[in-house]
Amino acid sequence: MTSLDILFPIYRISCIFLPCLIYQYFVLRKKQEKIVFSSMVWRWIFLFYLYLVIDITGVGILEDLLSYPELIRPEEINLVPFQSGVGLLNILNIIMFAPLGFLLPLIWKQCRKWSSTVLLGFEFSLMIELLQLFNRRATDIDDLLMNTFGALVGFLIWQFSQKFVHKVPKEIQLFPPREPQIYLFLSLAGVFFLYHWRFFL
Repeated sequence: MTSLDILFPIYRISCIFLPCLIYQYFVLRKKQEKIVFSSMVWRWIFLFYLYLVIDITGVGILEDLLSYPELIRPEEINLVPFQSGVGLLNILNIIMFAPLGFLLPLIWKQCRKWSSTVLLGFEFSLMIELLQLFNRRATDIDDLLMNTFGALVGFLIWQFSQKFVHKVPKEIQLFPPREPQIYLFLSLAGVFFLYHWRFFL
């Protein structure tokens, strides 16, 4: 294993963590209230999950946008739901977004309504699909629908789990109420602007 094999994954995950950690620093630095460490750990777990999703889906980056002459390529966009039926890929998309639907209500009180969690799942998936316009990956409404449904499945799993486990991570009231949306945006923005894989060629 070379040093490049170690540095490259660290670089990729830093593109997501760095903007979010900077955000946390500026929000928390002037606060005097006690910070619950376990609650912060759950936030970092959430960020690591976002890294895994973004890494798997392969979102477009600024370098991709500047590499291709055209942005909109109709042949790579599918707006007709389930044109090819329902297959394994659809199931995998549900599984991929189920942790999002579970972690959001687990960590944040404002996400303990199914509509809030499903909306965030939809927004996150939509941002991924739009960024995939930049790197010649297919932008597919099936992925958007299945990812959103996966967030709903994850929420239902969390809701069912509350019948047996009533302890949830203690909230930190120092963050703005739209903290989950900020993490979703910063993680994608960090990859879009900071990730340049050609540096490692």
